[in-house]
Amino acid sequence: METKTVENLHAVQLLASLAMKLNRSKLKSTELKELDDDLNKIADYMRITNNQALVFSVVFNLQMNDTRNLDIRDVANYLDVNFIDLMIFKTDIDVLIARRYIRTEGIATKSSVPFKNLIFSIDKDILSSIFMNSSIAEPKPEKEMDVFAFVKKVSGLIEHRSEKTICTTDLYDEVKTLEYKNKSLTLLQKMELVNLDIEDRVIYYEVCDDFINGGKTGVDCTLNDIYDNLRDRFNKMKEFKEQTSRLFEIGFVKLTEAGFMSDAVIELTQTGLEVFMGADAKLFQKKNDKSLIHVDKIAGKALFFDAELEKQVRFVEQSLQNDKFVTMQNRLEQMAMPKGVAAIFYGAPGTGKTETVYQLAKVTGRAIMHVDISQSKSMWFGESEKKIKEIFTNYAQLCKSCEIKPILLFNEADAIFGKRKESNASNVAQTENAMQNIILEEMEKLDGILIATTNLNQNLDAAFERRFLFKIKFEKPSDEAKRKIWQSKLTWLKEEDASFLAADYSFSGGEIDNIVRKVIMEEVLNDTKPELQQIITYCDSEKFSSKAEMKKLGF
Repeated sequence: METKTVENLHAVQLLASLAMKLNRSKLKSTELKELDDDLNKIADYMRITNNQALVFSVVFNLQMNDTRNLDIRDVANYLDVNFIDLMIFKTDIDVLIARRYIRTEGIATKSSVPFKNLIFSIDKDILSSIFMNSSIAEPKPEKEMDVFAFVKKVSGLIEHRSEKTICTTDLYDEVKTLEYKNKSLTLLQKMELVNLDIEDRVIYYEVCDDFINGGKTGVDCTLNDIYDNLRDRFNKMKEFKEQTSRLFEIGFVKLTEAGFMSDAVIELTQTGLEVFMGADAKLFQKKNDKSLIHVDKIAGKALFFDAELEKQVRFVEQSLQNDKFVTMQNRLEQMAMPKGVAAIFYGAPGTGKTETVYQLAKVTGRAIMHVDISQSKSMWFGESEKKIKEIFTNYAQLCKSCEIKPILLFNEADAIFGKRKESNASNVAQTENAMQNIILEEMEKLDGILIATTNLNQNLDAAFERRFLFKIKFEKPSDEAKRKIWQSKLTWLKEEDASFLAADYSFSGGEIDNIVRKVIMEEVLNDTKPELQQIITYCDSEKFSSKAEMKKLGF
C-alpha cells in the first residue's frame, strides 16, 4: 500500500481533534461510531487499523501536552475507563510497539496489569512526518545490541529489581527475552555451550558490566539486588562462599580474599573476560603482572658448564626451540602421550639453575611466568588449593594468548613439591597434600613448559619424579669452567690469575658473581682496577668461615 498524506486537514490537527473527541468518552460505542470518518483517515494515513489509530491519537495528544513518564494508566484516565476496559486494545498496543510507532522504556513484566512498568512515547521519525504533514516514514530499525549495551541493559533490569518495581522472577523473564532478541551475539552463543542457569547468567552479566565500568562486584550487595527471597539469597551466598557455583567450576569468575562474605568481591577471570569480549579481551590484559617476565626484559648472559651438564642443557634448549617444540607436541599427541614438557633443575645454591631457565627462555624467545611460592600458601583455609589451581588456569590462558608458549617457573620448588605428609596429620599438612595433588594432576595434562628448581632434591616427593621429563643436576663448576667464568666477568684478568682463582676457591657461579660485584664497586669508587691480591681478599671473605679457619677445621 502506498504511503499517503492527510487531505484537507493537517495531520496534527486531525489527531488533536480526534483525541479531544475521545477524551472521557468511556469508549462508548455510540460516540466511537461518530468518529469512524476521522479514525478511517488516520488509519489510512498511517497504514494502521482504526483501533490502533484511536490509541495512537490519545498517546500523541498526551505527549504533545507534555505528560511526563506517560504510561498505560494515563491512557486509561484520559479515556475515563479502567484497565480491564482498555485491554480490548492490548493487541493493538502490542502492534504499535512492535512496528515502533510507539516506543517504550522500562520493563514489560508478566504482571496482572499489562504494560504496567512501560513508559510510552511516539517515535521521532513518526512525529517528524506528522508535523510536516508528509507521508509516514517507516521508523528506523533499532540498532542491534553489542555486548556492552546488552550487559548494561541487564544491569538496569537488576536495578529495577533492587528498587522493587519488579520481582526476581520478572527479572529472569526479562533477561531471557533480552537474550532471545540478541541471540546473534557471540557472547550469547557461547553461553548456550556452558550450561549456566539463568541465576548464574544474570550474575555473570552483572560482573561483566561492572568490569566495563571499572567497578567491583560486591557479592553481598549484588545478591541483595537480584533476589527478593531471603532463602534464595542465602543459598546463593553459600554457593559463592564454598565456590561451588557453576560460575567457579567453569572458571568465569574468581572470589577475592575477604574476612567476611559481606566484604567479598567477585571478578572476571581471563576465561570469563574472553567469553565476554572475545579477541578484544587482549586490550584489557594486565600489563603490570609482576609474575610475567617478557623475553625482552631478560638480559643475555654467557653460561659455562661442564661437558655433561652442557650436553643436557643444550638438549633442553633444542627441545624448546619453537618449531621443534610444536612438531614434538604434535607427534606426542598423535601417540596419545602427554605433550607438555616438565623439567627439574636441582643442585647446590648458586650453581646457575634459575639463570639457566632465564637464558633458555631468552634464546628460545619465551616469556617466563614466575610462581611466587610464598603467595601460594595462604593463611585462609582452603585458599591455597584455589591459588595453585589459579596458577595453572592463568598459565593455560597465557599459553592461548601468546604466539609462543611461555615457561612456567617454580623457583625453590621444594617448598611446595616436598614429601607428602601422613593422611592423619594436621590440617596444614592435609592442605599441602591437597596442593600437591592438584599440581600432580595439572602436570599430567600440561600443554606447555614447566621448569622447577630446587636446592634440596632429596626432599621432593617421589610422585613428582616421573612427571619430570628432564631431571638435571647442577654441581659446582670444574676448575676449567670456573676459569671461563672469571675471565668472562673480568675480561682484563690474566689467564694465569683466572686459573689460580679457579683452582684455589671452590666457588659456585653465584659466589663468583658476588666477588665480581665488589670488584666493580672498587673500580667505581677508586677509579682503578683492583690488583689480584685485593681480589683474593674478597674471595677469602666470601665464606662465613675464612680459608685459614676451614683448613684448621679440616675442610
